[in-house]
Amino acid sequence: MPSLDWIGKRAVVKHHKDVPFRLLEPVAALSCGDPDSGNLIVQGDNLDALKALLPRYAEQVKCIYIDPPYNTGNEGWVYNDNVNSPEIRRWLGEVVGKEGETLDRHDRWLCMMYPRLVLLKQFLRDDGVLFCSIGEDEIGHLRLLLDEIFGAKCHIETFIYVTEGNTENAEDVTAVHDYVLAYARKPDAPRINPTIDPAVEEGSKLLRDFAENSIVKNGNANPASVIELPIGFPCEVDTLDLPAILDAESFISAVDANGGWIPRDFKDRFQTSYPARLDHMRVRGGVLAQPCRVYSGWSSANKLKRFIAAGCVPIEDDNAQLRFFLSSNGVPTYRREGRQAHFVSTLLWYAPDSVDT
Repeated sequence: MPSLDWIGKRAVVKHHKDVPFRLLEPVAALSCGDPDSGNLIVQGDNLDALKALLPRYAEQVKCIYIDPPYNTGNEGWVYNDNVNSPEIRRWLGEVVGKEGETLDRHDRWLCMMYPRLVLLKQFLRDDGVLFCSIGEDEIGHLRLLLDEIFGAKCHIETFIYVTEGNTENAEDVTAVHDYVLAYARKPDAPRINPTIDPAVEEGSKLLRDFAENSIVKNGNANPASVIELPIGFPCEVDTLDLPAILDAESFISAVDANGGWIPRDFKDRFQTSYPARLDHMRVRGGVLAQPCRVYSGWSSANKLKRFIAAGCVPIEDDNAQLRFFLSSNGVPTYRREGRQAHFVSTLLWYAPDSVDT
């Protein structure tokens, strides 16, 4: 896996262990409500705050959202976004040493983020998720950083948060989005609730309670093979007559010479569609009236063969009913029944008008 290196990394990868545990001190003058409610507002350096909270909340948190500095280099905002404050420089001097005096803003930002992310991971439950907002300046570094700390397999998604942008932006291209990276504490552990984006139009395929798609998939990761579809194989139309490829032998020989997979230009070269039919495809009464061999790369060849072996009746697959049929174009297609409709969009929109007041 690719790794990220920067000046000062060796000094900070274990720095979280050197940060002492601290006792949180309540401030009566700033407090309100029930002191035993469990709610806290902690003021102070977040590295110290995390170490103070860790003994009580380690492996107890289901969801963490952080909004770190985007490190745009701007020092004129309400907060310094150049990771260049006296506090950070002092901390870098203490932890990194003399190198800390010459770090550029990306090195400083990475040094600042690493130990904090390491500690945040320790707060998450096994099914916990971390969400982290970021902008264009550090999205590439942050992705590699989180891959290293959490593991690349724990990356759930990188969401695009659509903003209105700044119409006075002097750049030729106006940025109208930020990013939100989502990482799981453990791969495949979080449960994504069935959520429907309200912007999905009625009748959309996304709202179906089943999944349906062709299983033809040609490419260098999908070597071509012959599958014989038997008499009785279902079709979505009552009648179908499609001829066999004109020169099947030359086509298959060319595929073999190409390493066993079908490149794009073969479609025009051999005047064929996929899958290539090695026999006449004849459908009567919604089923194949005679066997038909088809040749292609496949995404679910073994499942299709299981379906055929079962007598072309639905088979169990991942707690769902899976069946195959020919489309009106003679393409083997799967349909997975029992899918719960859900749609979590990778585009996040701020819609204040939709919030009840």
